[in-house]
Amino acid sequence: MICRSSLPRRPLVLAPVPVLVPALLLGLTALGACSIDNGLSGLKDNPGADNADSGFSPDTGGGNTDVCGPLNLDCADAGVDETCEAEAHAGSFTPIVKWMNESVGDAYATPVVARLTDTDGDGRLTAADMPTVVVANAVGELVAMRGDDGTVLWRAGSFGAEPMTPAIGDLDGDGWPEVVGAGTSGTSALRGTDGSVYWRSPAYVGGKAPNCGAVGIYDLDADGLPEVIIGGEIKEGTTGVKLAQGRGDGSGNYGFSPFGVAADINQDGQLEVIVGNAVYDKSGRSLWNNGQSDGFVAVANFDADPYGEIVVSNVGTVRLQDDDGTVLWSKPGTMGSTSGSPTVADFDGDGNADIGVAGNNVYKVFDRAGNEKWRVRVQDSSSGFTGSSVFDFEGDGKAEVVYADENDLYVFDGATGAVKLKQPEHSSATCSEYPAVADVDNDGHAEIIYTSSAYSGSEIGVRVVGDADNSWMPSRAVWNQHAYNITNISDDGSVPALPLTNWLTYNNFRSGDLAAATGGALSDAIPVQGDACLKECASGRLSLVVAIGNQGTSELPAGVALSAYAVTDGPAVFLQTQTVPDAVPSGTTSVGLQFDFDTADLPFGPIQFIADDANGVGVVTECNEDNNTLVISEELCP
Repeated sequence: MICRSSLPRRPLVLAPVPVLVPALLLGLTALGACSIDNGLSGLKDNPGADNADSGFSPDTGGGNTDVCGPLNLDCADAGVDETCEAEAHAGSFTPIVKWMNESVGDAYATPVVARLTDTDGDGRLTAADMPTVVVANAVGELVAMRGDDGTVLWRAGSFGAEPMTPAIGDLDGDGWPEVVGAGTSGTSALRGTDGSVYWRSPAYVGGKAPNCGAVGIYDLDADGLPEVIIGGEIKEGTTGVKLAQGRGDGSGNYGFSPFGVAADINQDGQLEVIVGNAVYDKSGRSLWNNGQSDGFVAVANFDADPYGEIVVSNVGTVRLQDDDGTVLWSKPGTMGSTSGSPTVADFDGDGNADIGVAGNNVYKVFDRAGNEKWRVRVQDSSSGFTGSSVFDFEGDGKAEVVYADENDLYVFDGATGAVKLKQPEHSSATCSEYPAVADVDNDGHAEIIYTSSAYSGSEIGVRVVGDADNSWMPSRAVWNQHAYNITNISDDGSVPALPLTNWLTYNNFRSGDLAAATGGALSDAIPVQGDACLKECASGRLSLVVAIGNQGTSELPAGVALSAYAVTDGPAVFLQTQTVPDAVPSGTTSVGLQFDFDTADLPFGPIQFIADDANGVGVVTECNEDNNTLVISEELCP
């Protein structure tokens, strides 16, 4: 049962985690909540029990009184706080280097970001834990660093010179993401917590020694256990065993750079693997091959149908292909002799997707018809195949392009190409990398993360750039792979079984969310009392139903968490978390979430529920962060 149909929606924006303070309440009440007519039935207690002080309504009906019947999970109505709004505020653009770590050594792979380690010591990954930055250095070692200060957490792996950009994802569904690295010496999945080996497998066998490519993680068969893609090769995510070999060897790019991207390009409900000249299924069976050369790809929508189109850049050529492989337009030699991975976003705010590509000494932006919008001269006469990312840092509705050449880190105005930042603390031999954008230090604002290698200068390692006024827009704490496209990864590092189609919501690729700081309505999550059954206490089982209500003036997104804790004289003890499956409209509640407890886990009596809890799925920005707690203070199972 759902309160409304599930629709594509933007991901949750992480906010500061509420402090867990046990509340002193009588009965079942939401702190600071408006009056709620929740429409849910009363608590079903043991017949004949003394409930005078509990406020529970005993269930004295007939039937088997020793077994719980179905509990009420219906949606209900909630009050609305009409003042639940925020003012729009555009930030400034005053970039500073927040931290740097040169101990990484030469690095020219794209940095990847996610939460990997339990930095707050509560035994689980939540939005309170500090994100981790992972970089592959030039000798094939992966280095993991704390996102707030660059402290090295672990160094592991030996993937050979010029390794691929790694990817992060929870390969086995245990709530702890892994990091997959690859290069000429093989492929390995490393545990994100400490860098220990989860599995090893042979190097990519596409016929050449791979370098400067990238790893991708996708759940191709939608079974909850993702697969690893490197060019035309598909590996089982939990073992590294090769499952299939499709097309896509990266040939034609500088050196040999295998890439593979997955998306439901034909909207048939299944992910396809997409390379520059072919599309194939999870078994490696080719759906089409258009006879063109392989290359770097991005997938987005450039026409009126719901299917995706494929942008391919290779050896100086940029082209657009339809979902069936038909070449819609091609610009041979437009980027010089080489070109890098394409980025798709609405660069100028006209409502249409544009394409940004770097090449030999130039960065260009094209419209959906292949017409050049602007170009900027840069310095990259070596490989000429770096990439870029896009974000609206100030929240003014105007995109910025982040790019790094051999000498400098740049931020360009998305509409004109005007240089907003030229950061000289950079040097690179350029190996298909680009700067990532993520909230790496949990401050609620985006940062730019980029790598350096001693080439045209002496800079090496990793640098993080933020805003001196701490005013940049919020961003996710995850940028998990080279082919990042927002919907390919969840905030907690889990890989969606069938992700929302990016181009139906965002229509971008290698870009963050470009939503401006619009202000206006906000949501407000509160826990709401539901049914309970105490009939099975003697058997060690207690069942409670609690819903999440939305007192705000804006829809509460799907995926909001409700966590249960045992209240103690010390810190509250985590019990379990559930998430709301669908969006919760203003003034209503979610479906009830049924919590089944083992009474052995409840020696302390009270149970505390926290709505919009930091369980790693995501925490929304609310107009009131002080009304998220519900405490059941009665001794439920005497």
